[in-house]
Amino acid sequence: MEQRQLGYCVLSGFHSRLEQAIFRFLRRDMQQPIVYALGRGIQPSMPLDYERDLQLGRLLFLTPFEPDVTTVTQETANIRNLLITDLADRFFVPYMRPGGNVERLLQSEAARGKPLLTLNLPENRALLRLGARIYHPPGLLGGRRASL
Repeated sequence: MEQRQLGYCVLSGFHSRLEQAIFRFLRRDMQQPIVYALGRGIQPSMPLDYERDLQLGRLLFLTPFEPDVTTVTQETANIRNLLITDLADRFFVPYMRPGGNVERLLQSEAARGKPLLTLNLPENRALLRLGARIYHPPGLLGGRRASL
């Protein structure tokens, strides 16, 4: 929610169900800039419900793939994620599975030196070892906030 309130451009693959819900939430704000990175090519039959957002210049679909790449595979998702990592100014990672794809991306040259925030969960010790700072949402329990 804070990203929307601050008007930060949000860049994501919006792949999981949670990410899809966040995408729908972000689209409610007419000023929210969104970059949707695809793990496949852009299809000519894009749903019309995105047309308004595209015309207003607040939604950009981005892909490194040609239109004939029609399905997301592990390989195309990895390429998309590298693109996101390269383009991002900062990262918010609420959870990371140790040894997983996100950890590999955060250790890449593209992520090096970029701010990283996470939630204060015991499961996120690996993120803290990578240099993440704990994110404290404003106004909750009077906590100090780590800025992006």
